[in-house]
Amino acid sequence: MRNTKALTLFIVILLIASLGCIGGSNGTGASSTTSSEGTSSPPKTTTPMTSSVGSSTSSVETTIWRPPQGEKNVTVTFIVSVPEYTPQNASVYIAGDFNGWNPKDERFRLQKLQDGRWAINLTFPYGTVINFKFTRGSWESVEVGPSGEEIPSRHFIFRKGGVYELRVYNWHDHVERVAHTISGNVKVFKMFSSQLNRTVRVWVYLPPDYGKNEKKRYPVLYMLDGQNLFDNATAFAGEWGVDETLEYLYNKTGFSIIVVGIDNGGERRIDEYAPWVNAEYGRGGLGNATLDFIVENLKPYIDALYRTEREETGIMGSSLGGLMAIYAGFRHPDIFKYVGAMSSAFWFNPEIYDFVRNAPGGPEKIYIYWGASEGSNPEKIAEDNLKIVEILKEKGYVEGQNLKVVVEEKGEHNELYWGKHFGEAVTWLFGG
Repeated sequence: MRNTKALTLFIVILLIASLGCIGGSNGTGASSTTSSEGTSSPPKTTTPMTSSVGSSTSSVETTIWRPPQGEKNVTVTFIVSVPEYTPQNASVYIAGDFNGWNPKDERFRLQKLQDGRWAINLTFPYGTVINFKFTRGSWESVEVGPSGEEIPSRHFIFRKGGVYELRVYNWHDHVERVAHTISGNVKVFKMFSSQLNRTVRVWVYLPPDYGKNEKKRYPVLYMLDGQNLFDNATAFAGEWGVDETLEYLYNKTGFSIIVVGIDNGGERRIDEYAPWVNAEYGRGGLGNATLDFIVENLKPYIDALYRTEREETGIMGSSLGGLMAIYAGFRHPDIFKYVGAMSSAFWFNPEIYDFVRNAPGGPEKIYIYWGASEGSNPEKIAEDNLKIVEILKEKGYVEGQNLKVVVEEKGEHNELYWGKHFGEAVTWLFGG
C-alpha cells in the first residue's frame, strides 16, 4: 500500500512539474449521450495542442498552444487505466469534438506511465465543454463498457485545473460481439475499390416485398458509414436502425426502397469523406475517390444485380458523410437526385460553399437536419448549416417544395438522433 501511494505521489509530482501549478479537481466528468466519430466544429480560436507529460518511459515534444488574449485557461491532466490485455506496443489516443473525432491524432496521444497507466495534459479556455472517447488509433479499437457494450461519449467541463483518473474497461476489438440486431432481409458482400485501394464492405437492405413481385423495381438510397446503419454488433457508437425503420414503414404504408450501406475506411474515414484537404488537420482529399468508387463500380453492380429504378437514386450521410452527400449531389446531379445531409461537418471543408454556389446543376430534393445541442459549439454547427441553406435558397431551392430543413432543439451529434429522423427524411425525399 505504501509503495502504491508513493508511486502515485511520484506521478503527480512529475505531472505538476510538467504543467506548472495545478488547481483543485472541481471539474465535471459525467457522461453524455452517445456520439460518433462524426465531426463537430471546434472553435477556431480554441483549438488546443497538448503539452507533454513527463514519465519514466517516454517524452514527446508538441507545439505549444497559445490561447487567445483575455481568456482564462484551465489545464487538466487525465490519468487513464486500461485493460491488462492492452498490447504492450499499443498507443492510446483521446478523440473528441475538439479534434474532429480523429481517432489517431498524434497531438492527442497519451504517454505511458511507469505503472502501466496513461496520461495527457489538456488546456482549454475556462468553461469549454468537450465530448470524447479513448482509442488505440482507430474506431475499431475504441473503448467500450464492462460487458463490451457501446458507451456514451465522455463529457468534461474545464472549470478548474486538476488531475482526473479515468478507466477504460475494454477495447472494441478485444471483445467478442455476438449480439446482432439486423432486421429484415439484409445482405453483406465485399468489393475491392481500386480508387481507395482497399476492400469495402457493402450492406444491401431489400424491402419485404422484393421477392413477391418480380416485375417491381425499387429506388435506391446509398448511405455512408454502413457499419453504423443496421447492426449494433458492427456499429462503434450505436446503429441508426435503418432496417427496423424501413420494416415499420412498409408494414404501415407499403413504402419500400433498397438501401445500400457503404462501410467507411476506419481511421481513413476523415480522408475518404472529405473532398478537399483540411490544412489545419492535414487530412481529407479522398472524397472524389470515394464517389468514383460508388458511381463507377458499386452503382453499376447494384443495378445489374437487383431490380432497381436506376434514375431514382439518392445518397445520405451524417457529419462528414453529410458533407459528402451534399458534395455528391452537386458533383453528380444526374445520378443522385435525392440528398439527405444529417449534422453535416461543413466546417471541415468550407470550400463546399463556393462549390455548391457555382455548381451548374443540383439534386432535385435536399433534406438537411441538425441538432441544436451538438458538440462543444452548437452555435457554429447551426451557423455552418444555415449558410448552406441560404446558398441553396439563392440557387432557387424552396423550403417545403424541394428543400426540407429540420432542427431538433435537443438533438445531439449521434446515431440516435440521425436514426430518429431517418424515416421522415427518406419518405420525404422519395415521395412515400
